[in-house]
Amino acid sequence: MIKAVFSNGVVQEFPKTGDYTKITLIPEKDADKVIISTCISLVDVHEVWYNSLTPGPEKRNLPWVMEVDCGAHKNIPVVSTFNTAGINRGSFCTTNIQDDTRIRFEINQELGTYDITAKIALCDETKPFDIILDCRAIDWQDALADWRKALNLPKYTYPAATADPVFCTWYAVHGAVTQDFVEKSCAIAKDLGFTTLIVDDGWCYDDMKRVSPQTIVSWYEMIGDWDVSEKKFPDFKNHVKRMQELGMKYMLWVAPHLWGFKSALYNNNPGMTINNPIEGYDKMDVNKADFSKLVNKLRAVAKDNNLDGLKIDFIDIVPPNVDAPNARATEKLVEELTNGLKTDNADALIEFRQSYAIPNMLRYGTQFRAGDVPFNWISNFGRMAEIRLSIGNLGPAHADPAYWPFGETPENVARHMMAMLLGVPMLSMDLTRLTETEKQIIRYYINIYNEHRELINNGKWRFIFGWSDIEAAIVENEKERLIVLADYGKLAECLKNDGKPTIICNLSSKALDIKCENAVDACCNPVNGSSIPVAGSALIR
Repeated sequence: MIKAVFSNGVVQEFPKTGDYTKITLIPEKDADKVIISTCISLVDVHEVWYNSLTPGPEKRNLPWVMEVDCGAHKNIPVVSTFNTAGINRGSFCTTNIQDDTRIRFEINQELGTYDITAKIALCDETKPFDIILDCRAIDWQDALADWRKALNLPKYTYPAATADPVFCTWYAVHGAVTQDFVEKSCAIAKDLGFTTLIVDDGWCYDDMKRVSPQTIVSWYEMIGDWDVSEKKFPDFKNHVKRMQELGMKYMLWVAPHLWGFKSALYNNNPGMTINNPIEGYDKMDVNKADFSKLVNKLRAVAKDNNLDGLKIDFIDIVPPNVDAPNARATEKLVEELTNGLKTDNADALIEFRQSYAIPNMLRYGTQFRAGDVPFNWISNFGRMAEIRLSIGNLGPAHADPAYWPFGETPENVARHMMAMLLGVPMLSMDLTRLTETEKQIIRYYINIYNEHRELINNGKWRFIFGWSDIEAAIVENEKERLIVLADYGKLAECLKNDGKPTIICNLSSKALDIKCENAVDACCNPVNGSSIPVAGSALIR
């Protein structure tokens, strides 16, 4: 049974219809909330998946209670349960991807079930939507793909540059970015195969600073006015033009929700934030603030400087809240800003971060990046898989910028590069300090990406999970296959004896022990005559 209780007292009950139940809810005009309740059996249920920033065991191995807050600007309204073979045992989802929603799964020990409640905020804009309880014995990732199909989204098109490798300044220098650094970096980045530049936080204030326990407490105090620092970028318009003539698309970081305490924006607009200060800023209250002037200022920054786009950060800083809804208001801000950018430049590049790399945001952003994981290629690998599970191939998936400590081993540098091959690679190193070996490894994997970008961006992906995290990723099309392997023990499960050319990127610590061409094992010992100093790449024909 699926039960719907509206806040006006109306109760509706629907029987389950076999292994796949889909009901359509028509919102009550005088109800501002609805609570959906149902349950699934825990028979043969071993693992759980729901969209969130961080993959890993804390959310996978049957938590007693789990809650997912989602809405137009963060996460997706889907929770899937499955067994160790990856067979779906019960996926609960809704096609309402705009309203503030809280989904709660709670173990009922007496009945051996996950009791499910979904509390959904309703408004005048809410249209009829479906509640789906999918218990079909199919691959759980196929059940997730069927949910995406049920959304009936149009096919969005994106500028060609969204598939091009990206160099970002953030990890390399944090807020100490300068015009001189960018120009020196771009010359090297272009040579390495990167053709898009993101100048991250630091361009709009004079302070030269790096993130540390001492600086983070007031880090964003100057954010909000969005004026280019003439001290750091004394010739900004011409500088942008020079980088574009070099062959680099030029993007700037912005964060409209962040209102720094020392900004004119904050001080001239009292009462427009939520009064929850942190790190030198407060968060815009989207339900109160008139954000039209802010949107116009950000548009002007892009248009007046002939930028190719913006990285729009922290859209998810105020999460969805069923009791104080903000998702639709946040979406209005996003819509106004991104539509404006696209009006000014039809090929505008707009980067969104992981929590809002979701189907509802596909109409606004143009590329969707994994959350911050400096030094951590393992998490970059897992987070890119999370994006693929959320949006499939419906939008361009980007890695978080690879960033490793200087002095890192060549095989670990290669692992950073390989882990990003679930989508578009991104890098944020101080390129002026790279060794020749590091440059050779970077070029090698950027070339692999470029040679197989059609496969990576448009092929059919499948992910193998273990008890703790993602263990392998496989993408294939009619012509070829790519395997990115974290657990060497999963290699046999990934391989197929079908004669299709297969590229293996071995992230594990075990050397490749198969007959292949152009292979180098994970200990950097050349195999079959190869001399490329990289880890774990192999081509099987």
